[in-house]
Amino acid sequence: MNATLPEDWQPALSKLEHAFQPIVSLADGGAYGYEALLRGWELAGFSSIADVFDRANADRCLYALDLELRRKAFTAFSAARLGNAKIFYNLDIRLLQMPDYSTGNTLLIAEEIGLAPARIVLELSELHEADGQSGFDGVIAAYRDQGFRIALDDFGSGYAGLKLLHRAKPDIVKIDRYFIAGSADEPQKAAFLGKIASLAHLMGIPVVAEGAETEHELRLCAEAGCNFVQGFYIARPSIGGAGLETRYSAAAIRRSERRTLLGAGTVDAGCETAVEPVPLSAGFEEVLCRFRADPELSFLAVVNSEEEPVGVYRERDFRQYVYSPFGRLLFERHMAGRGAEALLAKAPVVALGSELARVVELFGADLVGCGAVLTLEGRYAGILTAQKLLSLVARRELAEALDQNPLTRMPGNLKVDEVCSARLADPGAGVAFASLDFDDFKAFNDCYGFRNGDRVIVLFADILKSAIRRPSGFAGHMGGDDFFVSLRAASEEEALEPIIEAASRFAREAASFYSPEDRKRGWILGKDRRGRVRRVPLMTVSIAAVFVRPDARMNLEALFDALADLKREAKSAAAHRAVRVVGPTAVA
Repeated sequence: MNATLPEDWQPALSKLEHAFQPIVSLADGGAYGYEALLRGWELAGFSSIADVFDRANADRCLYALDLELRRKAFTAFSAARLGNAKIFYNLDIRLLQMPDYSTGNTLLIAEEIGLAPARIVLELSELHEADGQSGFDGVIAAYRDQGFRIALDDFGSGYAGLKLLHRAKPDIVKIDRYFIAGSADEPQKAAFLGKIASLAHLMGIPVVAEGAETEHELRLCAEAGCNFVQGFYIARPSIGGAGLETRYSAAAIRRSERRTLLGAGTVDAGCETAVEPVPLSAGFEEVLCRFRADPELSFLAVVNSEEEPVGVYRERDFRQYVYSPFGRLLFERHMAGRGAEALLAKAPVVALGSELARVVELFGADLVGCGAVLTLEGRYAGILTAQKLLSLVARRELAEALDQNPLTRMPGNLKVDEVCSARLADPGAGVAFASLDFDDFKAFNDCYGFRNGDRVIVLFADILKSAIRRPSGFAGHMGGDDFFVSLRAASEEEALEPIIEAASRFAREAASFYSPEDRKRGWILGKDRRGRVRRVPLMTVSIAAVFVRPDARMNLEALFDALADLKREAKSAAAHRAVRVVGPTAVA
């Protein structure tokens, strides 16, 4: 270890220390690891954390400083005794340009402290361009060969982006907070978050969402398919690890709740095919024997010493060496030193409880084309074959078809309940629920017949779907002339505007189903619900709506009770509307 920190940096080093912040599983709240965050930089005379490393880089002692900081972080982490959790340590890739840089020092420090390399995750930041770094790819490969894990930090915030994702082939991706903050008001951010998570999962990489500061942001991360979360909502950084826990109940999204949040069906326990994984240390012959023992296997999952999936072996890759006349000789010559690991391929990794639609998307984009590896709490749980996935999709489509209204092809009661439960659990910036039904529909049906009655129902369905066509818009048909709408919005006025416009448009267009004489009069003779003949106005729509503010709490039963009461009020109101706001008034 030839790197020596200059004497004039020693006072600053003595003031620098680390705080640790947990990185927690969204499946069970267990602490997967803790990120080491530099503290004491202001006491050492720096303006920011970045300033520490920028000055060291300018003084050409960045590598020497970083080695000393690694030693401090690893020592404090080991002393905190946090079970088998991992330490996440930020690596400034500019240190590769330092004149005193050499390989193998991190392993020496870890061995000296008694910290297994498998428990150390080195975070590469996008904040500095990697192209100019000498031997970048070789250094990353060396770290991985020594047993360290690699994470791509602040993904989406810096220079390298997808290029660094491809070059570094990280074991973990950490999504920058930019895509999490404000996602409730910017659906595009939430969409990006989900797409980044899907891309990582397609490459077999678990995802950490950084900077979750509210319950709503936590739920957005779960809905996007992130595996882990880090942020103030879970726990603030703790100097030296004091007071840290190994489990955080605030982060655990219950399996049943995750299913409701994700909405479109999930891949749960029982879907997996139980196939014993192959350890990463297995040799060529051992893997070959596994394929020979079960000719039906097209791939085998490969796991590290902690039962975490790191890739797959495909039977077809081994076959080309087995059946080639000089196959084994070629394999041994070209893959010397790496063994079967040289044929390791990435495959989609899917956590049990994941949204079925997202899994289908991963399968569709999978270039490996063998199947997916299933995990539970980050560890191997089995494999998901294409045949099993098709079965799950068929079962889900059948359930949706049975729930769908046959006349309008709109979702029915089951989907309405599902959407309401999810949005009540997470109102976001505000959410509206509205029950809509026709006024005086019975008289129209009696006068003009059921066929015309069906036509006006289809007309309103088309108008409603068009009016609420937006990312947060949902419309359902609960039967007969009863419809349901839910929209996310910052105020009840904003949410109700498209619903009121749909009702007004329907009143105008439904008039065309009456005879010219009835339209001119503005009424028809018909029987009311008590059987009395009277003048009945042309059809309109009554709207009963509940707007739930961000901090409000309301369950499904209370929502439907409120809508039933408001529906009666709306029928007798001049404007055919009744609205109730739930939650505290916003403070300016």
